[in-house]
Amino acid sequence: MKRETGVGEERALDAVLDHVRRGRGLDCSQYKDNFLRRRLAVRMRARGADTYQDYLAVLRSDPAEFDALVTALTINLSYFFRDEAVFEALRYAVLTPLVAKRAQAGRKRLTVWSAGCAGGEEPYSVAMILADLLGPALPKWGLRIHATDVDATSLARARRGVYRAASFQNLQAGFVERYFVQDGDRYILKPTIRQMVTFQQHALTAPPLLPHYDLILCRNVLIYFVREHQEGIVRHLLDHLEPGGYMMLGMTEMLPLALYSRLETVDRRLRIYRKSNSYPCEGCE
Repeated sequence: MKRETGVGEERALDAVLDHVRRGRGLDCSQYKDNFLRRRLAVRMRARGADTYQDYLAVLRSDPAEFDALVTALTINLSYFFRDEAVFEALRYAVLTPLVAKRAQAGRKRLTVWSAGCAGGEEPYSVAMILADLLGPALPKWGLRIHATDVDATSLARARRGVYRAASFQNLQAGFVERYFVQDGDRYILKPTIRQMVTFQQHALTAPPLLPHYDLILCRNVLIYFVREHQEGIVRHLLDHLEPGGYMMLGMTEMLPLALYSRLETVDRRLRIYRKSNSYPCEGCE
């Protein structure tokens, strides 16, 4: 593949990234350089573009390629209950005590943010756990599960709530029967679960839908950002986490050292943390 050289190459790359930022609100300046160039190279080969300048012309003329690039830059591999041990801990070490605490206090509401939700499997998994835990009491609770991603195509799929067998690698026995209706090779989420989740296109560093949450899941997202920006992202999340609330990162992601004092470790291996009560959040009651 022919490429621009030196300053010309960098200027052409910057032009591509600026076009993505202005067109889709996706700021790639915080991404790791190798990851960014690899993803661009895949799309450039697919479209026969030899240079970043050539590829910019393709993006400007073909909205479908614009969507394909955003999908390539946002990791959308997901399935229900991805990392079974994590969701086991989420059920018993996080959501069970949260539900018990709120029920005892007579404050029957919980807010959850699934950041980087891809096709919706993660927030719907949380919804199914909560439906299981609350049983007949579910309608009496004020549950708000917000799921965000920068990829509009993935969000559209998530809102439909229709999945194939590939999404069920770790789904526990009984969940399919309770919460899906099978239609040939498709599995359609029942309205009870689908209506528990609100999806929105949203950049990770932008203000969330609500000022504070009881649980924030940001799993397998930080690894694509350079280290100096990871701390800023986690700090931003913590600013919107209730004191005593929980945060979950991906199992290969490390909590920035500067933020350890703000969190208590629930499970170091599974990257589950609880925010110290001594640190407030923006807009918390």
